[in-house]
Amino acid sequence: MDNNKLKDYVQNKLMLDIWVEESGVIVDVDDGIVTLSGTVPSYFGKIHAADVVKKVWGVKGVVNELQVSLSAHLIRNDKEIAKAAVTALEWDIAIPADTIKVSVENGVVTLTGDVDFDSQRARAYNDIRSLYGIENVVNAIRLKPSLAFDVKDVERKIEQAFQRNAALHAHKIKVRVDGEKIYLSGKVSSWFEYNEACEAAFAVSGVREIENALEME
Repeated sequence: MDNNKLKDYVQNKLMLDIWVEESGVIVDVDDGIVTLSGTVPSYFGKIHAADVVKKVWGVKGVVNELQVSLSAHLIRNDKEIAKAAVTALEWDIAIPADTIKVSVENGVVTLTGDVDFDSQRARAYNDIRSLYGIENVVNAIRLKPSLAFDVKDVERKIEQAFQRNAALHAHKIKVRVDGEKIYLSGKVSSWFEYNEACEAAFAVSGVREIENALEME
């Protein structure tokens, strides 16, 4: 797709999204790679802007260089941020109590601990990223080692998960299991499909690590 046309699509998508203050966002496009620069008033706005762009047809990759410049009404100290983060995690029933620790320094929240599933690691990050006052989130949560599992059974379950997902062209995605690591290869048509493939694979019991070599068509 022509760079100028894709740039228009991206800018329109950002403009129509109620969670993005696009006035401070600068968009540059080069061969399907979109670079976002400029400033946004919150960390959530920074991450959400990139998520919005990834869903635009024709986008092959996103470079997020947006800087967070907190609005005056969004500023709070590290102690207040830490309390809010701990509360957010405690209120999430999908995350076992006392499994994740929070530390905050200069507005940067770091999450540590061990969980059973990648979905729990992802939920913890999502619980924190929308809090106001934060500058960045470092997700250092680890997955616990899994018990031995049957390689062929895991491959079959992942392939079945792909086939059940209407957003995926399952026949274009190859799965290989080596120990506890899953290798994905093949072709996808969008960033949305790329992310869906990862999430579908991680949702299968026993999967702890994925190396995603999927390529954009």
